[in-house]
Amino acid sequence: MDGRHVVIFAVGRDRPGIVAGVSKVLYLSGCNIEDSSMTILKNQFAMILIVEPGPETNKKELMEKLREAGRELGLKVTINEVAGDELDTSMWKQAQRYLLTVFGADKVGIVYKVSKVLADRQINIANVKTKMINQEEGNIYTMILEVDVPPEVDVDELRTALADTAKELDVDINLREIPTVRM
Repeated sequence: MDGRHVVIFAVGRDRPGIVAGVSKVLYLSGCNIEDSSMTILKNQFAMILIVEPGPETNKKELMEKLREAGRELGLKVTINEVAGDELDTSMWKQAQRYLLTVFGADKVGIVYKVSKVLADRQINIANVKTKMINQEEGNIYTMILEVDVPPEVDVDELRTALADTAKELDVDINLREIPTVRM
């Protein structure tokens, strides 16, 4: 292939063997999985893989084999090609990674209002996980985000904005710096 990477999206009902089935196709096709995220959401398994095809990998055959594996595993598979420069993360090298947690009674708008505070300050969300915990007293909503805060952002002002949002939503919001080891 021509130096381009492949982004693979797959989703379907969870069952054992999904990761093995998809990764077998990639292995036999000479592809390297460079980055991935996989999770179960209410019995739906979702995966996103960034793959570098090998020099001998036939793109058309790879895509057909992945779609065939998807049919066998009950997955809807989507495949996109991306140029290497589209995967460049150097813009975030100067950013500081923070862990942001939200905890409180479930209500409409939590994800939007918290993510809007971040977007307004050009803070990138690197990872987010949400979960609703059913309780007799009512549903509890949790959200955990890893965010990249650029050096020009005033973290004290960010904390104030998050505190205002927490008060508005009647939830707890905590922002904690993740220590960075630079090599």
